[in-house]
Amino acid sequence: MLPPVTAPPSKGRNKRPLAEPRIGVGCIVMRGDEVLIVRERGRWSLPKGGLEVGELIQDGARRETYEETGLIVELRELAFMVEFQAETWGHHLQFFYACREVGGTLGPRDPDRDVQEAKFVPVRHLREYLRFRPRLVALESWLRDKRPKHFVFDLDKEPAMLKKRTRVETGVGRVGRRSAHSKLTPQDPDLERLTFEAGEDELP
Repeated sequence: MLPPVTAPPSKGRNKRPLAEPRIGVGCIVMRGDEVLIVRERGRWSLPKGGLEVGELIQDGARRETYEETGLIVELRELAFMVEFQAETWGHHLQFFYACREVGGTLGPRDPDRDVQEAKFVPVRHLREYLRFRPRLVALESWLRDKRPKHFVFDLDKEPAMLKKRTRVETGVGRVGRRSAHSKLTPQDPDLERLTFEAGEDELP
């Protein structure tokens, strides 16, 4: 038997503080080839939100989905984790679950009234709505492979947003000729480096 290993004493001046990422939780809800999205403060996203103190991650995912969409869901499996950091936003770790709709009525019940709309859209039209690259890359990967993955992005060094080339509210056109199966890379011409301006520091 090997002798127990004793950790060396840490020196206060060299000890780095523990990371405290903000934890986010959300769900992917499908109806056939359509996926559920929400419009929150004018931006489209998957149903998601921050984990509350004392709340388990899976409970938070169910709660956020109900509050933002009005649907009661059953969690099936972890779809993906998205981790990203930026000087303006800080460090975030988000968990998204594949879910099955089991009840409720479609319509936001957000107590903060930040969510204006919830609806299902065809997978092939996702890029007309979702612009935040970390979640879009992760979602498209899961839709293609149906395997859980952990995605990491440094948004101070790589693009964060898909360029807005189509006004979704008009219902006209698509973003380029891309499908949900084409890959988004940092060199993609449809990506732009995120610029932070006054009033633009909230997460998409």
